[in-house]
Amino acid sequence: MIKYICIATEMKLYLPYLKQLMPELVILGMNTKWEGFITKYKLLLAYLNDSKNSIKDNDIICFIDAYDVLPTKRINELEETYKVFEEAYPQVKMVVGYDKVENVFHEYLSKHIFGTIGNDDTRLNSGQFIGRSKNIKHIINYILDNTIEFKTDQIELTKYANQFNDDIYIDKEQRMFYVKSKPLQQVRMDNTRKSSFIHANGNGFLENFLEKEHGINVSRKELYNNYITNFQGCFRKLIIYDMIFINNIMTGINDAIIAYIKNIIEEFNELYNRMLYRNIKM
Repeated sequence: MIKYICIATEMKLYLPYLKQLMPELVILGMNTKWEGFITKYKLLLAYLNDSKNSIKDNDIICFIDAYDVLPTKRINELEETYKVFEEAYPQVKMVVGYDKVENVFHEYLSKHIFGTIGNDDTRLNSGQFIGRSKNIKHIINYILDNTIEFKTDQIELTKYANQFNDDIYIDKEQRMFYVKSKPLQQVRMDNTRKSSFIHANGNGFLENFLEKEHGINVSRKELYNNYITNFQGCFRKLIIYDMIFINNIMTGINDAIIAYIKNIIEEFNELYNRMLYRNIKM
């Protein structure tokens, strides 16, 4: 049996739907102070080590980000999928999502901020991972014990993967985790994939996914609030990485940026039409 765990300090964005679709989900950190990305590892490690939670070393632990990850209809297949994978790759301690970015601008940011693995610019996405409890504790303990300045869990896990390449498997086939980076746009599921989770990486939206995959309609008010929250989050990221942002514009990717802005405008038109013409209660 898999134990599903996330870290969240507030019940916002897509977390209420995540909990609705997965009542067994364990939420750690609610109503506590967020102390940076190291909070994820500290809270998860404390939970796994607490004898009151009766977590055994060989229990399967699936960690997922709280605000932008939702289960697909294949969620019930994840345990068997992982066990089959484990037989084929017994040396792997943790399976993580594949951070594949379509947009040139976001690709540049991700590569230079979070780092890559190996020589082919592969990137992991730390917003979801699965493994046996003993192995997850080993990896987190090693990172915490050997990190002087903890920046983000993705940066630190990338460093670990480069040092212990056999321990980490990046799910490029998306057999477990479907990671899609479409900032400020609706993320749609590729139904040719057998993934158990979809992750709207980089401030993407999941209202269309909720409707088509699970038959859940989001109210106009909530739809608006989600857009505002994600815009604020995206703006904060641009402020943090403003020098990279400026440099990126100056290196000749204007066409890509224009195309990206065009996609955002199309998303807003879709949002506008949905809010005007769909019979959704506030």
